[in-house]
Amino acid sequence: ALSFHSKTMAAYGLLLLITMLISSISAFSIKIVGLPGGKVESLPGMYVNSFRRWIAEEEEQSNNNDDNGEMNSCASNTIKIEPIAGAGISIDEGWVNPTSTADLFWPLDVKLQARPALNVMFKQGVLSYASPGLDVRVPHNDGSWRNYGMNSQPIARQWTSLEIAMEQMFHIESFILHKESTADDIKHTTLFDSMDIKNAMQKVATFIGEIDPLSPLNSGFHIVSFPLIDRFSDLPCPELTEDENEEIYKIVMLGTSEPFGSKLLDMDEDILTMSSTSALEVVVARTVKGKDSEYLPEPYKPLYIG
Repeated sequence: ALSFHSKTMAAYGLLLLITMLISSISAFSIKIVGLPGGKVESLPGMYVNSFRRWIAEEEEQSNNNDDNGEMNSCASNTIKIEPIAGAGISIDEGWVNPTSTADLFWPLDVKLQARPALNVMFKQGVLSYASPGLDVRVPHNDGSWRNYGMNSQPIARQWTSLEIAMEQMFHIESFILHKESTADDIKHTTLFDSMDIKNAMQKVATFIGEIDPLSPLNSGFHIVSFPLIDRFSDLPCPELTEDENEEIYKIVMLGTSEPFGSKLLDMDEDILTMSSTSALEVVVARTVKGKDSEYLPEPYKPLYIG
């Protein structure tokens, strides 16, 4: 009887684990809006979890010699992409997947900085969808860390079509939402200035024109982030409380052609879908210090332990 009970409990535990994994994958799915005829599509979590992630940076290339071998000052810009370690199907042993559609974790022993970006999705080498992006990093003396652990690189939960993203009025607005201390009212403040994406879309076009036929972007799903500004800003510092897993605030970024994105914050999900608005929405939650983790993966030790 004891053996049967143990087997039953083990089976129940396995079922519970599978249920949690399925729930996690389901919550990780993303929605596509702005399609012809008002159609809405979704990509399941198992796909989203395998997306490779890349950061695009403009790189100046100088050509100091003309056809006659004489010096000149001609220079041109090219777009270079760098992979985010651990994002998608990675062979980098020890890295965890940093992608999240719902949370942004903030370990107590690091400082977080961010800047707005335009994220574009490639599907089998074809530019397919667009969304607001948030390029997050931990500044460190040996360089910036984008993958500093789980839920460290958010993506939008709702994307839009390229046709919508290329509309004249399309822009990205960014907000911080937090509860008032004495009430359930939600207050919002501006995180970044409202920005159009015309310059970023020009960089996307330049990048597409330079893609090598052997590029990994020609196979599978990929998200490439094109920063809208060069400078990173410190994210608002969390207030320390006794609750180690307390929700600090929420970051909401909207890609929309509606003139006042702040008015969309109070609208329900159907309005966001009908207006073909793309939405990145993550809860910022502090976590325990990375250096206190009992099972800190090897790649993260230079960041948290030194």
